[in-house]
Amino acid sequence: MRHDLSLHLSLAGLCAALFAAGCGGSSAVTGPDESSASARGAAILQGAILGAGLGSSSAGAPVRALAGDTGWSVSIAGTGLTGDVDEDGRFLLSGAPAGNVKLRIDGPGVSTQVDVSGLVDGQVTSIEVKVNGGQAQLTTAPTCSPSAQTSFSGVLEKMAGTQLVVSGRAVDASQNLIVWRGDRKISLSDLQVGEKVKVWGVLRGDGVVVSEEIGALTSGTGPGSETYVVFSGRVDSVGASSRDVHANPNPGTAKYPTLFVKQTIVIVDKDTKVKRPDGSLMSASEIKVGQHVTVEGWKRTDGAVRATKVVVEG
Repeated sequence: MRHDLSLHLSLAGLCAALFAAGCGGSSAVTGPDESSASARGAAILQGAILGAGLGSSSAGAPVRALAGDTGWSVSIAGTGLTGDVDEDGRFLLSGAPAGNVKLRIDGPGVSTQVDVSGLVDGQVTSIEVKVNGGQAQLTTAPTCSPSAQTSFSGVLEKMAGTQLVVSGRAVDASQNLIVWRGDRKISLSDLQVGEKVKVWGVLRGDGVVVSEEIGALTSGTGPGSETYVVFSGRVDSVGASSRDVHANPNPGTAKYPTLFVKQTIVIVDKDTKVKRPDGSLMSASEIKVGQHVTVEGWKRTDGAVRATKVVVEG
C-alpha cells in the first residue's frame, strides 16, 4: 500500500495560535462540564490516543499503537456521545456540544479524562492525547477548521455507488483518487461489504469524510481472509524458507529467507520487493540479523505475514 499508514494531522487555519483560548477564538467560551453537559451539538472532535507502553509520537504523527481489537473508547462526559478507538489509535465524535468539554478515555486498566476547550458548531477540532500512569494530557493545542485531514480504519458496512459507510461513518468517495488492495491498484467497485478498509481524506464539519484514498486491508471476506499490515522492527533471526530446507544442501544461503521480526514470522518469496531506504532494490539474501526493517504484507490466519515489501533501514 503506497500511503503511509500513519498520517500527520494536517490542520488549516489560524487556530493553532489560540492554545489558551481553544479553537473558539480569543473570547471566553463557557461550555458544558461533566455534570451539566446534556445536549448534543454540531461540533466534530477527532484525535489520536497515545499511551505509555503503546508507542510514542514521532514528528507529531500518532503511532499505530493500539493494534487489533483493543477495547479502548472515548466519550464526552454528560452527552451520551461515545466512540471506539481504532487500531491506529484514532477516534471521531460527531455531534459534540460547542464550548468546553471533558473527554473521557477508557481502556484496559485505564479510565481518565482531559479537558478540551473551544469546540465550535460546524467545525472540526483535532487533538492528540497522551495517556501515562492513568493521567491524560493534550500534547499540543487543539486546532480547528471547517475541515481537516483525517484517516481511520474500519469495516465497510454499506456501499451505494460512491457513497460508503465505514464503521458508522459516512464516506463520500466521489472524488477518490485511488483504491489499493495491498500494493495493487483496484477499482472502487472491487471493495466488498464486510471487509476491513482504511480511508484517508478530508473530514468536513458535517461529519462526512470526503475520501482521497482507500486501502482494502483484507484479501476478501469470509474464512481464510488475510489482513494487510505494516510494521517495523529488528530482524531477530534469518532462516531458510521451507522449500530451501528440503532442496538446498546449504540452507544458510537461501535466496528467499524466512525472517523473525517483532515476534512475527515474515515469509519472503520471489514476489517480495526488498529495498534499501533510497528505494534501490537489493537481494533478500542480504538481510542480516540485527537490521531494522519495515514490512508490508498479508497477515495469514496463523499469524505469519506474507511480505509484499521489505525495506531494510540499517
